[in-house]
Amino acid sequence: MRTHGDVGETLIEILLTVVIVGLTFTALFSVLATTVNAGNAHRLSVQTDVVMRNYAEATKAATQACVVGAAYTVSYLPPTGFTVATSPSATVCPPLTTPLLLTLTVRGPLVAASTMQIKVSTP
Repeated sequence: MRTHGDVGETLIEILLTVVIVGLTFTALFSVLATTVNAGNAHRLSVQTDVVMRNYAEATKAATQACVVGAAYTVSYLPPTGFTVATSPSATVCPPLTTPLLLTLTVRGPLVAASTMQIKVSTP
């Protein structure tokens, strides 16, 4: 019990202050960690999209000098950690009247696969 002349804080007041400050810092660090994780996921998603679009452009550029029935070679090397697959996987120039529908699938680190369909035609 306090008398009129006592000054200072009680143990309960100090403990409550420590708990409140601890909860505040825990919430702050949680928000910062979530922001960093979301930023990394978005960056990887954008990189996957860039790899997919670059591969699509390289594929279209490779078919610009196509001769019907001949093979073409896509000269694009994806960055480390990324893989690109095409379906169908044949690299034969399509007939003049029928464009070939290719499905590109790009897999990146920690990111779900992204797909894109492009039409490749012989000029």
